[in-house]
Order: sequence, then structure tokens, then C-alpha cells
Amino acid sequence: MSTLTKVLVVLLTVFSIFLCGIVVTYVANAENQRKSAEEYKQRWQSAKQRQDAAIASEEKLKQDTDALKADLGRQVNDLTVLKGQLDAQIDGLKRENAQLVQKLTDMAAVVATANETLAKVRDQAAMAEQEVKNLRADQADRSKELEETTQALMERTAVIADLQRKSRQLIEEKQGLETQLNQVLQQYGKAPARPRVVTAQRSIAQPVQQPQTPTPVAQTATKDIGLNGRVTQVDMKNHVAAISIGSAAGVREQMKFHVTRGDQFICDILIFDVDAEKAIGVLDLVQTEPQAGDLVATNL
Repeated sequence: MSTLTKVLVVLLTVFSIFLCGIVVTYVANAENQRKSAEEYKQRWQSAKQRQDAAIASEEKLKQDTDALKADLGRQVNDLTVLKGQLDAQIDGLKRENAQLVQKLTDMAAVVATANETLAKVRDQAAMAEQEVKNLRADQADRSKELEETTQALMERTAVIADLQRKSRQLIEEKQGLETQLNQVLQQYGKAPARPRVVTAQRSIAQPVQQPQTPTPVAQTATKDIGLNGRVTQVDMKNHVAAISIGSAAGVREQMKFHVTRGDQFICDILIFDVDAEKAIGVLDLVQTEPQAGDLVATNL
């Protein structure tokens, strides 16, 4: 074999090896290029989808933006109208505020005048209250004096009634003795002694009259009147009592009042001293001790 042939064989072998390497490299690069192409195609499709979605989103956003602009325009118009109304209301409120400030000023002047008047009224009320306190104190003193005077009067009238009762008993005993003496003188044929009418002498210092037995005419008048009242004070020690009605209601001396408690008869009261608002009498026909609050009446 010639050298040229050998060289050609060597070159052919080297070229074959080189070509095989190129083919292998090409095949490997073609596979990679195919994978890359597929990957790029997928990316392109994904990017296109995103683009389409972005375009659709943009369109929707544009529509939403237009709708929002229209809505905002309407709201702006409404707010403009509302602003005009609020401005008018603010002007009205300013005028009302000015009027209220003027009224407040006037009321402050009225309140100041009222405070001055109130201070004067309070001073007058304090003076009147002091006068009332003085009058109440004076009234309490007078009431105490009146109670003491009434108590003393009841005690004195009780003593007087007791003395007059004893005087009547002595007169009755004397008349009985004179009657017995006349009977004895008649037995011996002598003229009987003429009985003397003896009456109890009234003391000059005696403040009231002793109650006398009412005449039939007085009793009839008392029954016709029909007075009613209450027992206010009772003095069982001296057998006297006071009632709640007096000459202003028609009570007179020698009137008889019946004292009752419910359906129970208590006693009678023979009036011997009459005041305008009360009366005092002697207890008679006492069945039960009378008490303050018992009913008194001229008619049972």
C-alpha cells in the first residue's frame, strides 16, 4: 500500500472519528435544542395566556375604571348638591346662632334680675320665717298658759262643785231635821215650824256657777239642738270633764250631754262653764270612767 493511500486512510479514519463526534454532538445538541424549543414554546404559550389574561384583566379594569369614574362623577355631583344644601343650612344655623346668642344675652339679663328678686324674696322669706318662729314660740307660750289656766280652772271648779254639793247635802239634812221636828211638834199639838228656804251663798271669788238641774223647757231645747262633740279632758279626782264644743256651736250652761263609747253609756255631763270652743261640766250618773275621745251628744 502506498503512503498516500495510508495517509488517506488515516485521514479518512480521523475524519470519520471527527464526523462521528460531530454527529454525536449534533444529535446531542439537537435533542437539547428540541427540549429547549419545546420549553420556549411552553413559555411562549404561557406568556401568551398571561398576556391574554392581562389584556382581559386590563379591559375589565378599564370597564371597572369607567364605571367607577361614572359613579364618582355622580357622587361628586351629589356631594356638590349636598355641599350647597349644607352651605345653606350653615347660613341658617349661623343666623339661628346669632339669634340664640341674642336670646342668651337677654336671658342672662333676665336671670340676673331674677337672681336679685330671688335674693330679696329669700331675705323676705327669712324674715317671715323668723316672724313665724317668734309667733310659734309666742303661741306655744300662750298655749301653755292657756292649758295651765284651764287646769287651774278645772281644779277650782271641781273644788267649788264639791263645796256646793256638800252645801246641798247640809241643806237637805237641815230640811230633813226640820221635817222631823215638825212631825214631833204636831204629835204634841204644837204649831209646826215654818221651814226656811236656805240657798247656798255664792262666793265673790267663785269664777263659775254651779250647774243646776235643767228645767223641762231647757231640756226640750237641748234635745231639739242635737249637739255632738268629744271628751277632751277628764279629771276623775274632781269629777269634771271638758268637751270639744262651746258657745260657738250653741252650748249653754245647764245643758246635759250624754257620754257614750260605741253602744255603751258612760255618764252624763252637766255643763256649768262655757267658752267659745269648749265647755266644762260635772260628771253625773257615772257608769264607767270616761276617757278623752268619747262621744258626747245631747240626744242618745
